Amino acid sequence: MRNVGLHLADGVVLGIVSLNGEFVSRSAAEPPIFDDPDSYTLRMKSADASMDAASLTTLLQQRLSQNASPLSGVKITFDEGRLRAAGTLHKGVSVPFSMTATVSATRDGLLRLHAEHVTAVGVPVKGLLDLVGLDVASLMKMPPGSGIRADKDDLLLDTALMLPPPRTEARMISAAISGGRLRMTMTGPAQPPARPATLPVPSARNYLYFFGGSIRFGKLTMSDADLELVDANPSDPFDFFPARYEAQLVAGYSRNTRRKGLQVFMPDYARVAANGGMLKPPKVP
Repeated sequence: MRNVGLHLADGVVLGIVSLNGEFVSRSAAEPPIFDDPDSYTLRMKSADASMDAASLTTLLQQRLSQNASPLSGVKITFDEGRLRAAGTLHKGVSVPFSMTATVSATRDGLLRLHAEHVTAVGVPVKGLLDLVGLDVASLMKMPPGSGIRADKDDLLLDTALMLPPPRTEARMISAAISGGRLRMTMTGPAQPPARPATLPVPSARNYLYFFGGSIRFGKLTMSDADLELVDANPSDPFDFFPARYEAQLVAGYSRNTRRKGLQVFMPDYARVAANGGMLKPPKVP
């Protein structure tokens, strides 16, 4: 993928500068089925991605609502290279809290939020916690499988585990807040084959390209895939929603290539959602 605004769910958009990896079927009997994200694993080789505060807020809220969590109403903002979280902590009574944290990647590939300042009901609590022998870990203990756990005064986020399906295999190697976004560099165990020297649409800047294996889209199964989904408007990143790709597909058009590949030109999801956004295929000379 190159220059894609990837909708992982409603309100959760991962900005992808570049991503290389593999779709690995979870069934030996059939290829990855794009329409069914539970049918395959996204195994990353490398990724340069980012997320804004609104998307991270929605992702955290969705994940917390799926698990028995002491936190609710969490809202994330970014300010001067710091992450600020505010919400309600339920420990016998409901207590409003806020936390200011720096972000970094841990050695084992997690996102570390290092708490610099924590308040409850507007009062700094760090000194009180030290006095009674508590830390953030004991205060904000999260259930197993949530992708969120505490380590002393830090929160650790397993971003790959927190993402909606498909299952993602990746670990973070760097993280920073810059330009109003959480910027992440990730790596993983994928070993995809060498990419063809040219793409089906060589001039494309914003696209998803599938090659070298088999994949199913709707009723179409492509073996030895050579399929490129191309942004019809390259002036901004390709706004793509995998769970609703059919609407973008219907609004776009496709062309076969001489090497038996397929070019698919799609409008941005926001355009389709707003007014249908039908594209008119260019005239072939």
